[in-house]
Amino acid sequence: MSDFIRELEEDIREQRMVDLWRKYGNFIIGIALALVLGTSVYVLWQYMKGKAQTRRQVSFSQALELVKQGKKEEATKAFQDLAAEGGGYGKLAQLYEASLLSDPKALYTKISQENPADPALSKLPKVLMAARSLDNPEVLASLEPLTAPNNAWAPLSLELLALAHIKKGNTVEAAKILIRMLKETSLTPEGKLRAGMMLSQLDVPPSLWEEEQNAGVKQ
Repeated sequence: MSDFIRELEEDIREQRMVDLWRKYGNFIIGIALALVLGTSVYVLWQYMKGKAQTRRQVSFSQALELVKQGKKEEATKAFQDLAAEGGGYGKLAQLYEASLLSDPKALYTKISQENPADPALSKLPKVLMAARSLDNPEVLASLEPLTAPNNAWAPLSLELLALAHIKKGNTVEAAKILIRMLKETSLTPEGKLRAGMMLSQLDVPPSLWEEEQNAGVKQ
């Protein structure tokens, strides 16, 4: 009797499985196919993405090699092609392209405007442009907002402003800026060394040192 009941239960379970399969079989197959297809598409996308990244890396290296070979026009074209593709290498390509131009102001401005939320790409072009135009008051003025205390760009911006004053022969103003630069908390050891060496070569009036010492005592 117990064997009969067990066989009956097994038949009922099998019948339920058949009924469930008839009712939901297509749905289950659809889910399985969707999972397989989704996984395949993702793996393919990852592969294509990696392949494209490798291709951009190779193209960027080739463009740099053209620069080393002195093939300026070809290198510029290669950087422009990379920039058109976008992405990280595209942004780097724009900076390298600008370095090859005789007047990169328009490109530097474009890079800054296209990356307003990027702390590097929104400000670095201003610094690079100032480094090439130490005699341009308008370009140097764009550095002033970057010299705010505790700004990561302050040391480099102050150094460029000091160099601009040295170039003009304004040693006192240059010394003031270098002293201010040395007070920056974000100044690297290399930056301190450069600022100290530049300051040691300037004819700084004693009154300026006294002024700085008095300011230190008040603080």
